Amino acid sequence: MRIKTKPYGEVEINEANIIKIVDGLFGFPGLENYVFLESKTEGPFLWLQSLDEPGLAFVVIRPEEFKADYKLSVALEDIKSIGLESPDEAVSIALVVIPPDPKQMTANLQGPIVLNVQSKIARQMISLNPEYKIKHHILDEMKVLLEKTKEGMHKEEVKD
Repeated sequence: MRIKTKPYGEVEINEANIIKIVDGLFGFPGLENYVFLESKTEGPFLWLQSLDEPGLAFVVIRPEEFKADYKLSVALEDIKSIGLESPDEAVSIALVVIPPDPKQMTANLQGPIVLNVQSKIARQMISLNPEYKIKHHILDEMKVLLEKTKEGMHKEEVKD
């Protein structure tokens, strides 16, 4: 199926990859059909392209890519509304905002998009974790993650 996209113009997609975001994203009700597009630059980012509005696409990232201790914390009835029994079965996606200075880009962990990979049904939900804010500075979090990784590697070297 050929679609028009904001980042890449017209592209071919597999219809099996279309996801439905029940009730749309916050601020975009009624726009429920989306597809993930891989970024043409290397890195952890994807595009979430609306099929209902070709000019609408969002940069997204999996929270675990920049926040190692991220744990989805949403209401069980929200999880069940997309056909899952537990948050452990879900995949979380965070919307990214890239300001004029890309070093200040942020991800929304307070309103994650939660996806049932099997059914391709998703919903944007409200996090119950008060530590998760609308604006988490991705690069700052990645620095913390990198330092934790280095510490873990150093501990492994000491054990050997």
